[in-house]
Amino acid sequence: MTHVTRLHFNEAVHVNEDELTRLYIKMDFRQAERLIIEAIDTLSQGLADAETAYGNDEERHLMAACRKIAKSAQRLGLDTLATVARDVRIAMHQQDRHASHATLARLMRLGEPSLRELWHIKAIQV
Repeated sequence: MTHVTRLHFNEAVHVNEDELTRLYIKMDFRQAERLIIEAIDTLSQGLADAETAYGNDEERHLMAACRKIAKSAQRLGLDTLATVARDVRIAMHQQDRHASHATLARLMRLGEPSLRELWHIKAIQV
């Protein structure tokens, strides 16, 4: 008899709020808000670009999208998301397709919940 096991991945999303606080300390409130909203938009676009590039098998565009994701995620205090985006790029540089696919899947799993978590932080007001 063959058993099929279905894996359900669930990772907690953590926002390093200290990173966001540093932005508010460095610049005035409106500038910090604008920078954060801009980074969220860039992150959202980067995730969409990565998904599209992967679906179209466009390696260069996927690398660019992961670079954009890593930079925006770092700025927003999404350390895990930034690390995973860099891991996708490393796997692609090493031409390890299995690792690339696995880390990209993890990136996509973390992406949307990370964006939701940012919007739940009370400091961000649009």
